[in-house]
Amino acid sequence: MANPLIHSKSSVKRWGGKVEDYIAIHELIDSPKATMNNNTSRALTHNTWFAYTIIPKIFGYNITNSEGRSVDTVDIAMLHIAEDFRMKFVPTPQDYLKHMDVQRWMSNGIKDIENPEATETAKNLINKLKTQENEQD
Repeated sequence: MANPLIHSKSSVKRWGGKVEDYIAIHELIDSPKATMNNNTSRALTHNTWFAYTIIPKIFGYNITNSEGRSVDTVDIAMLHIAEDFRMKFVPTPQDYLKHMDVQRWMSNGIKDIENPEATETAKNLINKLKTQENEQD
């Protein structure tokens, strides 16, 4: 498939209702596309853990579409993922992670990460926490 709108139209075809009933779920699943311009970003949301654990925490286990039909949010997510993989499979997180080379920085920061933005984010957090501590005193 291609984008949240196309996935939403697929959901409408399967469960009825309107595109607006489903678009937020599909936008969330495809949101990592904003971080990378290739399909490696799918590792974050296109997996069984995301579908079974995160989607229900955000949207509940069911939505009621505009036709009054209750639709399982996990089913919506799983269909989206399966469609993106040509209906051949729905990967687990392990399917992605087993191909990842573990870097030294992933082991509790033993080695610094080569990303100035990540370092700056940590510094900003530390400064914010210090400011909050000073305000409490």
